[in-house]
Amino acid sequence: MAPAQGVTATSITLGVAGTDPAQLEAAGVQADNGPATKDLYTAWIAAQNKTGGAGGRQIQFAFQPFLPTGPAAAQAACVALSKDQAVFAAIGIFTGDTPLCFTQTEGVPYIGLWGQSADRDAKSTKAPFLAVEMADDRQRKAGVQALLDQGLLKGRKVALYWEAQDDAVTKNVVKPLLQAAGVDVVAETPLANVGTDQSAQNQALDTVVEKMKSSGADTVLNTSNFSNIMVAFQRKGWLPQQILATSQQALSTDVMATTGITPATMAPLTVAASYAPTKAELAADANLTRCVQEYNDAFPGSAVDMAKVSLEILSGIAHQCAAFELFVQVTDKVGANITLDGWRTAAEGLGTLNLAGVPIGSLGPGKHSVGDAVGVYKFDASTSQMLPTGPAIAATK
Repeated sequence: MAPAQGVTATSITLGVAGTDPAQLEAAGVQADNGPATKDLYTAWIAAQNKTGGAGGRQIQFAFQPFLPTGPAAAQAACVALSKDQAVFAAIGIFTGDTPLCFTQTEGVPYIGLWGQSADRDAKSTKAPFLAVEMADDRQRKAGVQALLDQGLLKGRKVALYWEAQDDAVTKNVVKPLLQAAGVDVVAETPLANVGTDQSAQNQALDTVVEKMKSSGADTVLNTSNFSNIMVAFQRKGWLPQQILATSQQALSTDVMATTGITPATMAPLTVAASYAPTKAELAADANLTRCVQEYNDAFPGSAVDMAKVSLEILSGIAHQCAAFELFVQVTDKVGANITLDGWRTAAEGLGTLNLAGVPIGSLGPGKHSVGDAVGVYKFDASTSQMLPTGPAIAATK
């Protein structure tokens, strides 16, 4: 059988779609002062090639500047990598269904930092869609189960909130869990899809908040985007006694800074989401330490100081490092004849994984997202950030 696109007897081409500082500045977005994505992969690929590459082949690098601004930008980046640069596999920060351009249309394996779901997995008929972060449906299931296990929904009057993109996972995964646990859902308050009209969205959100308030709910369970409903609570001047969320977005300190959500609005919040290691945990992570050192060796003028770098930047490096490690491990396992089916089978055969920033992880048949850990977090007013209430919780199903 002929080798797949982007593979020769001595090389394999990896494509990366990511942001770079100049691109961000041109779009009017303040860069985070962390390493440029292109530089990270340049360093890691050079270091990996010195030790034999991946699967005995030298890794060739194709970088495509990309901002996740919508389907058109994603389509252009996908075509540039898949057709123009003919990569074998791609790593990216694509959102929603846009990675399907690679795995459903172009036949290029895709490793995302996030974004896997049962539906997208089923649609990835031409090439596998792998993700570092826990798949969307598994995240919701594990997060809600953690909230149930900690008794945070017991005896509560709950308003269930979700947005259009999470309609299926809320109805098929979350609602059955709540029903089986006997949770008293006094109101279902989905947000209608009003497109990109911000005024219409704000009006719809305000209506949702009024419905929550009039239902007598003392708890809101949010299974979707974190910031939209929080800003609406603030705008309407009403908060439930307890806000429960399942989005890792809530753990980012940048969210408060960019959306204007105040500490008072955050006070009743508990989050159960994919586990985000603390800075101390990341600093002690041998895989991440190696990746940082390889970058520092290649770019000493912009070296990362592990003691001074922010948690946000270090977490971002960890996600990218994990995606690259995953590409190498699958390619090492597949053997000499690299085909799309063989690469998928190799990924499913990896079992338990040790990747940067991933405390518990695995891949297997039908399981194409690595993350297997959730955490429960409360807002800490003294540090203005969400802090874990305990260690990572295994969620392997």
